[in-house]
Amino acid sequence: MTMEEKRSQKQENAQLSLLPGALPDGVGARQTPQAKPPRGGGYQDVCTVLDFQNPPSGAKKNAPPDDPRLEELRRMGLSRVWLRVAESIGIDAFLATWRILDADPSTWHNESILRVRLRPYRSYLRYQRNRYIEALTAQGLKPPEIKRRLQRQLGETVSHRHITRLGKGDRLIQA
Repeated sequence: MTMEEKRSQKQENAQLSLLPGALPDGVGARQTPQAKPPRGGGYQDVCTVLDFQNPPSGAKKNAPPDDPRLEELRRMGLSRVWLRVAESIGIDAFLATWRILDADPSTWHNESILRVRLRPYRSYLRYQRNRYIEALTAQGLKPPEIKRRLQRQLGETVSHRHITRLGKGDRLIQA
């Protein structure tokens, strides 16, 4: 597209460079001033207006398209928490996870129940926080500065003793 073209969906657009005598004199910034096209560049009338406040009629807010397998899991009596997991990660990922758990004999409670033992999510967050403390200590930061950073960045208060222990390489994972 050249400077002379008007960006719009309307059919009346023409390339001025194809019309005799329509080319400006000069090069670059030394061109003679051109008249501005009426109504501006014209491309604004083809923009799609996105309205995130009002979803399309019939659409569920923040919901993926309905998968019929989710309804099957509901009908077979799967617990609410597992239905939420399936909705969150997707049916295919959930079914793959279920197959893996089912194949491991340590998860079997009896012939009809799988018992999954999983640590609380907060233990993972605590583990990550402790690795962050170790990294800050390795950078040479002192415990008071580490305490300030943890409070400011993570909103957590950790004892001076805990920071010192982690700084010495004593990897106590407090879960």
